[in-house]
Amino acid sequence: MIIYGTKAVHLNSEQPATAVCPSCETQGSTVFSVFRKHAHIFWIPLFPIGKVTQTTCEHCKATYVVKEVPESFRREMDVVKSTLKGPIWQFAGLAVIALLVVWGLYASEQDAKEELAYLSAPVSGDVYRYKVGKRSFSTLKVISVTTDSLETYENMYEINKLSKIHEIDKLENYSEGTCFFSKYRYSSHV
Repeated sequence: MIIYGTKAVHLNSEQPATAVCPSCETQGSTVFSVFRKHAHIFWIPLFPIGKVTQTTCEHCKATYVVKEVPESFRREMDVVKSTLKGPIWQFAGLAVIALLVVWGLYASEQDAKEELAYLSAPVSGDVYRYKVGKRSFSTLKVISVTTDSLETYENMYEINKLSKIHEIDKLENYSEGTCFFSKYRYSSHV
């Protein structure tokens, strides 16, 4: 279950001396409260999605949203809203996602380097996986290594998911016959 939604954070409240309440027409009694909304997942803020202004008259206690006020009043609300900047922590979720992407790219690069080192220096007992067909995979087990070739046992079974290849990597699944591979012939594929 993923919990997501939006939340508004109070940025600031101002009471301009020139604002006139649309209800009681008292000048300077209206408080503009500015909130910045952000999207979140599991209460971790991802990014801001806009600012909302709410007005309250201190004299008559009337509360207004942008749609309910006259144009002159709305302009004053926009001036107050435009001067306020939101907190940087509302981008925390994007920062976490960016760090995860960078870490994933780094880990992938390290895996590729380790796999290249593993393939370029085979040792007796190593197990190599390979693609048999379009969607099937199997393994080869290295028996011995000479200066120019590899002697291997071939797995008699195939599996359709590379992530499940460990399920067929059992000693009893390898054939009795051996296969030989030239190191030089396949070194360009490593």
